[in-house]
Amino acid sequence: MTEKEEKELIKRRASYKGRLTAFSNYLNDLEDSLNPSQVNELQLRTGKMENLFTQYDEVQLRLECLVDDINSQLSERNEFESTFYKLVSKAQDLLSRNGKSHNDECSMSDKSSSRISNRRLVKLPTIQLPKFSGSFDNWLEFRDTFSSLIHVNEDIDDINKFHYLRASLEGSAAVVIQSMEFSSINYRVAWKLLCDRFDNKRLLIQNHVAALFDIEAVRKESSTTLKRVIDTVNKNLRALETLGEPTKHWDTLLIYIVTCKLDPKTFREWEQFKGDFDHNKSITLETFLKFVRNRANLLETLEMFHVMSTVHAKPNNKIKTMVSIANTLSIKPNCGTGSSKPCPKCRGEQNLSNCSQFLGLSNEERLALLPQLKVCFNCLRGGHYANHCKSPGCKACKRKHNTLVHVTDIKAKSTLPSLSHNNNRDIINEPTEQSSSSNVTLSAQVNAHVHNKNQGLLATSLIKAYDNNNCEHLVRAILDTGSTSCLITEKLCNILNLPTVEVNESLTGINNSKSLIGKMCCIPIKSLNEGYVTKISCFILPSITDDVPCSSLDIKDLKIPSDLCLADPHFDTPSRVDLIIGADIFWDLLGTRRINLGVGKPVLFETRLGWIVSGSILNNDQVPNYFPKCNLINVNNSSQINSNAVDLQNLLMRFWQLEEVGHQSSVYSREEKMCEENFVKNTTRLKDGRFCVRIPLKQSQDCLGDSHHRAKHCLLSLERKFKSQPLFKKRYCEFMKEYINLNHMSPCSPDSQRVSFFIPHHGVERESSLTTKLRVVFNASSPTTSGTSFNDLQMIGPTVQDDLMSILLRFRQYKYVVCADVEKMYRQVVVHPDDRHLQQILWRENPLEPMVAYQLNTVTYGTASAPFLATRCLRQIGLDCTDNKIATIIKHDFYVDDLLSGGDTVEEVREIRRKVTVELASAGMPLRKWKSNCASVVTDNIQHSSLNLNIGAAEPCKTLGLSWHTETDVLCFSISENISNPLTKRGILSTVSQNFDPLGLLAPCIIVMKTMIQKLWVLKLGWDDPLPPDILKLWVNILRNLPIINHLRIPRLVLCDLYDSIDLHIFSDASQVAYGACVYVRSSTQDTNTLVRLLTAKSRVAPIKPVTIPRLELCAVLVGVRLYEKVVDSLRVQIRSATFWTDSMVVLGWLNVVPCKLQPFVRNRVAEILDKTGSCSWRHVPTKLNPADHISRGIDVSLLHSLDLW
Repeated sequence: MTEKEEKELIKRRASYKGRLTAFSNYLNDLEDSLNPSQVNELQLRTGKMENLFTQYDEVQLRLECLVDDINSQLSERNEFESTFYKLVSKAQDLLSRNGKSHNDECSMSDKSSSRISNRRLVKLPTIQLPKFSGSFDNWLEFRDTFSSLIHVNEDIDDINKFHYLRASLEGSAAVVIQSMEFSSINYRVAWKLLCDRFDNKRLLIQNHVAALFDIEAVRKESSTTLKRVIDTVNKNLRALETLGEPTKHWDTLLIYIVTCKLDPKTFREWEQFKGDFDHNKSITLETFLKFVRNRANLLETLEMFHVMSTVHAKPNNKIKTMVSIANTLSIKPNCGTGSSKPCPKCRGEQNLSNCSQFLGLSNEERLALLPQLKVCFNCLRGGHYANHCKSPGCKACKRKHNTLVHVTDIKAKSTLPSLSHNNNRDIINEPTEQSSSSNVTLSAQVNAHVHNKNQGLLATSLIKAYDNNNCEHLVRAILDTGSTSCLITEKLCNILNLPTVEVNESLTGINNSKSLIGKMCCIPIKSLNEGYVTKISCFILPSITDDVPCSSLDIKDLKIPSDLCLADPHFDTPSRVDLIIGADIFWDLLGTRRINLGVGKPVLFETRLGWIVSGSILNNDQVPNYFPKCNLINVNNSSQINSNAVDLQNLLMRFWQLEEVGHQSSVYSREEKMCEENFVKNTTRLKDGRFCVRIPLKQSQDCLGDSHHRAKHCLLSLERKFKSQPLFKKRYCEFMKEYINLNHMSPCSPDSQRVSFFIPHHGVERESSLTTKLRVVFNASSPTTSGTSFNDLQMIGPTVQDDLMSILLRFRQYKYVVCADVEKMYRQVVVHPDDRHLQQILWRENPLEPMVAYQLNTVTYGTASAPFLATRCLRQIGLDCTDNKIATIIKHDFYVDDLLSGGDTVEEVREIRRKVTVELASAGMPLRKWKSNCASVVTDNIQHSSLNLNIGAAEPCKTLGLSWHTETDVLCFSISENISNPLTKRGILSTVSQNFDPLGLLAPCIIVMKTMIQKLWVLKLGWDDPLPPDILKLWVNILRNLPIINHLRIPRLVLCDLYDSIDLHIFSDASQVAYGACVYVRSSTQDTNTLVRLLTAKSRVAPIKPVTIPRLELCAVLVGVRLYEKVVDSLRVQIRSATFWTDSMVVLGWLNVVPCKLQPFVRNRVAEILDKTGSCSWRHVPTKLNPADHISRGIDVSLLHSLDLW
């Protein structure tokens, strides 16, 4: 500890002792008899002494740990504590003698010591501030809670109280103080205005009394509704008692009010219950509420028993439900078996018409319940339909339904189905309860009580499919415009022995249900008449649907022309379906002719597979129950998803990569070697200096199938978007015009001899971009009909640039820095003409014009090899450069197309800018958007000199990004103010993975999020399952505090001016939940001026399987060693010394033992540590002085500002 720090601590201790002396003088001036004002003041002053002791204890503890003369410090502590306890005891005495209860007011002296020490060991849960929106019902709760937590808390100053108040108000309550200036003076005024507005006793009483009269009536007995009644009564009565109302005399009135709200069954039970009491005595409200509570508990028990019996009971009639992943719903309704069955509502012995539960419902509720009970709408018995019922109809309207379900309002009539023989509508658009024999939630409720003589007929076709040996197989397919892609059953795929490819797609069907698909295949098909042949790509499913149609059809009266060639001659006979031809193929098959067979009859459509039959058709009377089917499927593939929705898996991968201390391997894999050899062999320089490259392919182009159809489909979809978004179309067309004008794409000549690949494209808008508001993205991963995409053919290539962490570490060493990026870097590299047929797109600006095929003449963003080709060309510029310093900058200071470099003098940086610009310009790669912390370096680019450099914030969905402010030369973090991810496992992972902190400057906060991810995995939650309360509370607190990071300002430069020596200090620490390390750089001048700055840090989550603390401490030290190695390799300065600090004596002991004598776990890590540290020093540091302790334990974002040790 430095002398300066010791003096500062002693000064603070003296201040605390002075305040204690002032308290002693105050007590001496008091007389034995105190007035009420003096009593209150004494209470407050005594309470403040507890905080004073805590502050003194922290300062004294630091002095005791750090100074050599411990005896003198202990004497100081004993003297202070003795005086403190004497004064507090005297104050407690005065309070007790002046009417204050010793037990209530004087417990502090007995507990202050333990309370102070426990406060450091136990973190109590945070009390959430209440929200108040202006409702008088919630005013008292808000007023009392806010007052106790904030208003009377003297530890919070008025400006912060005002901040808390504004954050707690919503709606009309917020309007009351909206116009007030935000200042500490106005807080008291704001609170008074709020109290004047809402602390209106008359209105409060009126609202609570009205709430008692407006209790919602219980129409159907249930435990939930009865408990809600009890809670409403108790809540409002307590509020009225607080307001001074004589509620003790209201029992009779309240009992009457509430009994009027009860359901008939409960009301009858209450009347019977009252009969046991003396008629001359009044019944108390407490007795009544006790009855209702017991009734609710009874119903809850019965409901649970009913659920259990329903689950375990074997049903008499199973509802057969076949649901494919494509959500083809097939429902077989069943009928009751007779009137001898118990009541379908309450399971009692009476008929439904006499059931008290049923009678307690409104007519509308009874009507909605009948389809679930599966009874006749007319007589309310099972076993038949209403149109076959011989009982008389409704007495009110004479129609075929029971009087108990008669409704008079128009809305209800529209819900009640007509039961006449001419009505063919069988679906009521109301949700039903999920059947115990079905594993899906149906999107429509089938009215099983109306016999429908017509059904919908799906279009089917027989086609020839070819297996892997080119043998024919006759298969049956549904032509389904409700599916966006083609589907095939796994059984048929196995029979045909078709090759499959791995995919990662999802199917979305009815009710937004989703399923994952892992495989797809390409199947050659031919029509029966031999006239049409094609290949279709199909996603593979275990099954598709039940037999189609569900029953044999009577087609004698259809009179289908005999000269027509039907696609499925046996369309009327139920048969298996193994293929669905979706909308992506259907409209290419559909012809122009159609034949109407008459009203209520199907329609014939001409297709390239033959004539298909579809529409309404008369059902066979022998099979009265037809199966309504609903086909709808959407395939979410990568070509259809907007690129703003960044793939969660890629985000997580990038997040963990940034958290790693990576060292790039100098050894290339076999494929990477081939890619490098291809570049060296085939790359040339054109006359203007630009690079011309060949696309590195690892497979033959013959693997590609047809891609024209998918590209055409995407362009048509894009044009539909143009119609609704004119600005989007304008930007898109401008981008494509620029592409053509720069000769980056050109119309291609037809070449039927070569395999071509058409790339689908879509637009990504970025309003925050300075130059390009919209960028067209090309999706070369889109599969062809063979299942292979253009990207599947390419070699990705090795990484040829330094990683981002290395570049940022160097970025912090220079006094003057400069940044720029290469304008359109990918498009400055020309693709060889022989490879351009693999980069074709379809485009037209006017939908009325024919589509034109263009070839992309340059390296294309979205192709797998593009990053390698572009960065490898940039590296080649460095390799060809004769100036060693500039060559090093070009090879090592570029991250993709961004340059981050610098020097220690203005002249040096100017020279870097000039020479790098010249070298890149020779290859047609102009640099733009220059930025520097020295204005004279970018004098010709004044417009950019004060802009921020958003490092790594290219993605529009970035949650947390690292930025550099050029004017103040500081690093800061930009946090999104609107994080709207759902509160699920998926939402948390999406938010956490978007954090961008490559240097680990926020490691103590990020580790909290990492441990949360680990907990989610341990709990094995589903992606969209709700979060457990403890994790939800922690996550909400993190989200609330995240914007605080916006106020952090971290100096970019870590070295002092004219430094003479540089030392590194590496601290490491571990706990049961996490471990990590941090690196500090200490620079000194010859005149002993010293500067110490945090350079970088990294954290790790402890393994789920328990590991001993010493071993975790060893892992933390290893992280520190790897960080040290990374720093030394990255910085271009001479490091004088490096010192490693740990608070683990066990680890220090291991490092002094020959590794071969240690256990394997320890031996391997100790060997690596010793090998990489060499002559570095090792020191022990107390835990309280170890900054890495914050990494291992994690801290709340709100505390990061106050961490002097960090």
